[in-house]
Amino acid sequence: MSAKEFKVILTGAFGSGRTSFASSMVKAKKDIKKIPALKTDIYPLDLHTSAGEVKLKLYDSLLHAKGGLPPTEFFRQSDAALLFYDITSQESYDALETWHEAIQEANNRKGSAPLPVIVVGTKVDKASSRAIKPKDLEFMKTKGLPYLEISSKGGYKLKELITGLVRSLCGRGIQLTDEIEFEKASVEVDEAKAEEAMKEYADASKRDN
Repeated sequence: MSAKEFKVILTGAFGSGRTSFASSMVKAKKDIKKIPALKTDIYPLDLHTSAGEVKLKLYDSLLHAKGGLPPTEFFRQSDAALLFYDITSQESYDALETWHEAIQEANNRKGSAPLPVIVVGTKVDKASSRAIKPKDLEFMKTKGLPYLEISSKGGYKLKELITGLVRSLCGRGIQLTDEIEFEKASVEVDEAKAEEAMKEYADASKRDN
């Protein structure tokens, strides 16, 4: 059985944690490929799953360090998107709408299922500086998008994010059958507080439905 290959774009405002996430995977960081014409780094991630081999190509644009969006070519022909924001930054959260619109406009799937998008809150290790209370996070609830919070430097929920991404592409029953090597954690995460925050978000989502 041939491997399934997918283009996954890493999106979100500058400083939202896209590159930190991609760089947290040891092999993907080692095998990074640079596309000068598009000013994009591609992090390849080969995974063994219960449905066979899956090859993810994680596209990270270098064009918007001073704000703004990459060109449409960066977004086109994507199979999925991870939409990042920094939980300590109101500005980063406010940019989600603009990035989501760019993703949708470049991947208009008339007559097909919508492009899978997962919203990712980063820097959970800095939860004490959270800009928005979990119960007040409206963007992902309004759009009906799955939401997960991670810490790349703390190694928190990274495998869960990748598993969720693969399932959005290949089906909910998919399981990863090998381990992913991540960089050693350099900060600590208060996991109890992180879980409490996600429960607060989930409870608020239920009340709003």
